[in-house]
Amino acid sequence: MTTTRTGTRPALPGDHTHHIKDSHAMRTHTRAALAAATALALALTAACATDDTDTTTVATPAAAADTADSAASTPVTFDDGWAKATGTEMTGVFGTITNPGDTDLHLTGVDSDLGGSAELHETVPGASGMMMQEREDGFVIPAGGELVLEPGGNHIMLMELGRPITTGQQITLTLEFDGAEQDVTVSARDFRGGEEEYVGGGHGEMSGGMGSDG
Repeated sequence: MTTTRTGTRPALPGDHTHHIKDSHAMRTHTRAALAAATALALALTAACATDDTDTTTVATPAAAADTADSAASTPVTFDDGWAKATGTEMTGVFGTITNPGDTDLHLTGVDSDLGGSAELHETVPGASGMMMQEREDGFVIPAGGELVLEPGGNHIMLMELGRPITTGQQITLTLEFDGAEQDVTVSARDFRGGEEEYVGGGHGEMSGGMGSDG
């Protein structure tokens, strides 16, 4: 007579070995996944740090430019600035422009609220006496130095005026430097003298030795 056994089969030695191998493989896979995630996080952190470094590098030239602009915009002082009251179409402006900064300033031009035109002038010896002419390169005001504008010498010339300049009138001038501008105010006063001739070119009836108020 054959006897048949029923119920759960006892675990065989080989089955236990397979279970250990499966558990080991699962742990190995989990560690690999964690390592990959950690590597990705480190890569992202490094990328962010690189971006921050690049941003700082790009900002450095701009900071240097701001410093240069600050130096270029150092204000000057215009001491005892005045213009000669006149009923003609041109006159001179005088005074002392002082540069208190530690870099030279190049005065390249000037403008006024009177309209017309304005030039930087120097006075030089001529055949019939002292004659004034445009200083095309402007004036360099040294660091800590000054530029003296006076009748019979260097001065600012206002030309093509549409109306007289009366005593006590306030005139706003815009001094033009390399990379900067500055407004100053001068007062008109009566003055007799400084009747140099103008030897500039290209000013029509004002050229060719015409007497002026400069």
